[in-house]
Amino acid sequence: MYTKGAMKLVLLVLCSLSLYGTAKDLVVPDCTQGLPGATLEKQEVSGNQAVFHFQTGLSSKKFSAILKKQLGSAWRTQKLRQEDMILAARRGRATGSEVNLTVYQHLTDKGACIRVIHLKPKNRTNCQVEVAIIQGPGNPTDTERK
Repeated sequence: MYTKGAMKLVLLVLCSLSLYGTAKDLVVPDCTQGLPGATLEKQEVSGNQAVFHFQTGLSSKKFSAILKKQLGSAWRTQKLRQEDMILAARRGRATGSEVNLTVYQHLTDKGACIRVIHLKPKNRTNCQVEVAIIQGPGNPTDTERK
């Protein structure tokens, strides 16, 4: 009896430590309060991704610099996939905007990426930015991201 209880306790502790070890290094930005120079308009959660919609007066270059600073050194820009480019092009056509697309991937967790679509309307100064935080299976074996 005592052995079964002790064994369960040891397994529980080991599982907790292994989960803590894999998740503690991944720091996903908290976009719920907005970002410097940008106001959060709405947030959507669907499946393995959370999408944040911002309104900003910042150019795509300035917004990217702020976001990169918020993300930290563990995130790197990645090669764009065709599906990301098609999505961004559709958003640009639908809104009549100039589009800038950037995808970041975490160095140690290849299953986590952040897709940023910056839309600058041709006749307005305020821009819209969509930041999608995507976590889940499929990305580590994605040959297009390498």
